[in-house]
Amino acid sequence: MTYNECWQLTRLKQTTYSSFQELLEKELSCLQRRVRVGYELKVKWSPGQLDHHDGRKLSEEVRGDTIVTYARSPEEAIELLRHGFLEWLMNRNTKPYRQLINMLITLFEDLQYENKERTIESLERLL
Repeated sequence: MTYNECWQLTRLKQTTYSSFQELLEKELSCLQRRVRVGYELKVKWSPGQLDHHDGRKLSEEVRGDTIVTYARSPEEAIELLRHGFLEWLMNRNTKPYRQLINMLITLFEDLQYENKERTIESLERLL
């Protein structure tokens, strides 16, 4: 599939493909080739099966290496796939920082727990 074919893909009707899932997979393939990363990504179409996160309804989400879109219309699902792809790109750049911060939080909590226990032991001696 050529570059022009990839970007014309979104203008095609759903009936051109055996399934809408296939249309999303072809769009994802075009995005991957265009950016030259993300070949491990998959896309899953779950129309109308909205998930809730922190009290919000999600239109799409990135679960590991899968972009899940809940849109019913082809146009909206393709836009959400693109959004999810960009979100995945951004998250892969911030992942090492989040891991480092989480390790620091765990270390700090462990240190604080040890300090708290020493303080309790000291207070117990007073009683």
